[in-house]
Amino acid sequence: MKADGFKSVLDGLCYDGAYREMVVKNHKRGREDKIKMVGKMYKDTKTWNPFIGCEYDCAYCEPSFKRVLRWISERNKCQDCRDYRPHYHPERLRTSNIPSAKTVFVFGQGDISFCDPEYVRKVFDVIKKHKPQKKKAYYFQSKNPACLEQYIEEYPWNSILVTTLETNRDKGYEKVSRAPVPSVRFKDFYDLDYPSKVVTIEPVMDFDICELAAWIFMLRDQGSLEYVWFGYNSKPGEVQLPEPSEDKSQRFVDALKEAGVEVKGKDLRGVKLDESTLI
Repeated sequence: MKADGFKSVLDGLCYDGAYREMVVKNHKRGREDKIKMVGKMYKDTKTWNPFIGCEYDCAYCEPSFKRVLRWISERNKCQDCRDYRPHYHPERLRTSNIPSAKTVFVFGQGDISFCDPEYVRKVFDVIKKHKPQKKKAYYFQSKNPACLEQYIEEYPWNSILVTTLETNRDKGYEKVSRAPVPSVRFKDFYDLDYPSKVVTIEPVMDFDICELAAWIFMLRDQGSLEYVWFGYNSKPGEVQLPEPSEDKSQRFVDALKEAGVEVKGKDLRGVKLDESTLI
């Protein structure tokens, strides 16, 4: 969509108050590689966790990641897993431990910002030695995307960088998470000189349509955005978050799609997406 198309969509918002082929630049070799990226974030997706843990203490992680890890810790007898304390599992640093799924979330049970950079580079080395039977993508996600910049020239060529933007609102965010506030997170993510990015707006918190859409359009216009993942809190009975109405979310999602942004998701309540993007 041309710039004036983006402006018309944004003006309207302010007034209102599958697989795809992806070209990934190989920084090391100076070439472009084409890979088939998985079309659904959680279809044929697994995590690989040679590092585990996070100290952002997000309220919505308690009934999800932390609970799963407490269950796992009963089996592996790891107290650090149980406490969700940042720690390492070097015994998993083998190519045979990399899941066979088409999409692998590296450090999916933690945040890479708490991992020692030299250890991260060891993980890169293992990935680069891996010779999978099918094409795959590696996702590296952080709520502190500034930490991702130091590896820009080192990521395996089939890597995607991901951050979470549950809202655009900074005020009161400290009640939900100790992570950098959304405005800082967006700027740091936008500034990453990397060609393939995903934004996850899950669990969505109440937001300002115009402002949040503008952030997504900036990434789209940058040419780095692969898609947006959208969803509501999956544990509303256990964690209460300030949420947007389904009508507001639908208008937001529709605007993104009209602007040519691919939107996928789950836990959508009454929000409608294309059938091919549902999980």
